[in-house]
Amino acid sequence: MDIGLPDPVKVRRAFARAASRYTETASLQAEVAQRLDEHLRFTKIAPRRVLDLGCGTGFFGERLERRYPKARLVYADIAEAMLAQARRRLPKRVWPRRCRAFCCADAATLPFRDEAFDLVGASLVLQWVRDPVAVVREMRRVCRTGGLIVLSTFGRRTLWELREVLAEMGAPFRVLPFPDVMDLGDLLHAEAVETTVADADLIVRHYPDAMALFRELKAIGASAAALPPARRGLGGRRWLEELARRYAARFSDEQGVRASFEVLYAQAWAARKAPTCAIPIRPAR
Repeated sequence: MDIGLPDPVKVRRAFARAASRYTETASLQAEVAQRLDEHLRFTKIAPRRVLDLGCGTGFFGERLERRYPKARLVYADIAEAMLAQARRRLPKRVWPRRCRAFCCADAATLPFRDEAFDLVGASLVLQWVRDPVAVVREMRRVCRTGGLIVLSTFGRRTLWELREVLAEMGAPFRVLPFPDVMDLGDLLHAEAVETTVADADLIVRHYPDAMALFRELKAIGASAAALPPARRGLGGRRWLEELARRYAARFSDEQGVRASFEVLYAQAWAARKAPTCAIPIRPAR
């Protein structure tokens, strides 16, 4: 079962702890940033001001800089440590003060004026927030009319294997229920946007063993939301080993222990009023 809502304080602390090793361990996040960037390949827009919301160490923002070299990029994240890592790893720009800025901010209460950006992007952010509707509403508020909103988030089939094993053991899965592609389209459609396009991929990754999967979730800060609270002492270790054993017994193949991640993508143009156009949906591949 799913319990509770993501705690912003715990999420901030988890991602702050993960910041120093995030770039090396978050290969899935890097892959999704690449795929989200590819969705912009045929989009006709030449933004001057771009926001990378929930930027982490800058996977998506770095690609936006390459695609729009004349734009001013603002990187925003709830964890200051993530912003510090982004400052260190991103390549220098010719006029860094003019072209790049960093802001520690809560995605649900952004410290920017209305219509401040021509393009607002958020890669793998919505699944860790308490109120996704508030975040999308803020994205629309800071995006100028006629501007573009692009985002990715995890879908309902994400970590379904882990959900099943945890349910067998009577342990809760602690994140908000992930949306499906129709939910995501409806969420954007309700916030004064038009020409909304939603898309989905199913990414199956393999690990040497289940403990490697759990270590990756912890390394990228996701374990604070995806796994039950850690039990202390030997009993906690035995419980985790039993979880790993059951997981491997059910979800192993010739490539190793597998885990599924459904990724939803969406983009929409900011409109003056809520439109009535249909939302084209492409199923997961």
